[in-house]
Amino acid sequence: MRNFLKYSFLIGCIVNALLLSICRVIPNINPFEQSVIGILSFLTPVFAVINFAFILFWIFTKKFWYISIPVVAFLLSWGVVSVTVGGHLWSSNELKQNDSSFTLMSYNVRLLDLYNWSGDKSTRKKMLDFIKEKKSSVLCLQEFYSGNDSVGINNIKAISDSCNYPYYAECAINENKRGKWGSIIFSKLPIIKSINHDIDVAGSNMLQEVQLKIKNDTVSIFNVHLKSNKFSSEETDLVAKGSSNSWDEKTKQETKSIYSKLAKSAINRGLESSLVSRIIEANKFPSIVCGDLNEIASSYVYFKIRGNKKDAFLEKGFGFGATYNKFIPLLRIDYLFHDEEINLLGYEKLIVPYSDHYPLFANFSL
Repeated sequence: MRNFLKYSFLIGCIVNALLLSICRVIPNINPFEQSVIGILSFLTPVFAVINFAFILFWIFTKKFWYISIPVVAFLLSWGVVSVTVGGHLWSSNELKQNDSSFTLMSYNVRLLDLYNWSGDKSTRKKMLDFIKEKKSSVLCLQEFYSGNDSVGINNIKAISDSCNYPYYAECAINENKRGKWGSIIFSKLPIIKSINHDIDVAGSNMLQEVQLKIKNDTVSIFNVHLKSNKFSSEETDLVAKGSSNSWDEKTKQETKSIYSKLAKSAINRGLESSLVSRIIEANKFPSIVCGDLNEIASSYVYFKIRGNKKDAFLEKGFGFGATYNKFIPLLRIDYLFHDEEINLLGYEKLIVPYSDHYPLFANFSL
């Protein structure tokens, strides 16, 4: 029995190490070409945690030679695994704006709780008060909604007036008589130019770009929101639990639907990320890319859009840096990337409950 358990653990360790090692190919294969790569990226942190558990297990059982199996797997996949965890617990973090710096906040506001998902009718007001309190030089919002004076709620006017933003640029993805849905950038710095790029073959998504005047320099800001997985509430619950009490026909259908949606969304975001990266690479000014990618860091989309830019969380953050504020833990799907020419002085994730995402705040200098 002892030998059976030992070899069972050894086989499990080898299989998991092989799966983790395969993850090293993720940055090089677009999910559009192989949709399974999109699924593999979500499993990478799971393989990494299991791999680490095997290291502890072999140390505890004093099988020191076996430790080399998970260690080699970590070495082979380190380029993908390393971006999932921040290690800067005591790094300098200057968040207060000064004369030579500017601040930026990126926030998926979930339509400012238009449909009262929070169950609190004061959520919109609390969110506006929070934005006003932060006083960021640049405010990039995703999943933004604004009506007009006669229909709906004019959130553009409310934020511009109450939060003192003289400039703004819209990126409406959907517009009707009730209002506009999409992304928006508010700024206390002059907006020189605003461009909305089509990044979807069906014409249902856009990448927002603005060029800002910062003293004598021009900086491009890219506000990104890639397509979501569009899980139903039942599917989200199943993913959050990781298992079901009963493996009935309904659970089977939900599991198939989750896999299908993940694969389809991975393909869509693979296509979107290729277009987004091409647009960002063609930009001639120092730039910052922010927003909701709907992908964790161990994904093709992350590496494609990040390119040669720095990840603000990896520079200043610590831990897993989860930005999704709901059922599924440890999901870092919102990001701030910046060029070498732009110096990151401070970075923080703000723990506020108003949306299903946490906002990201950073202080930059040129």
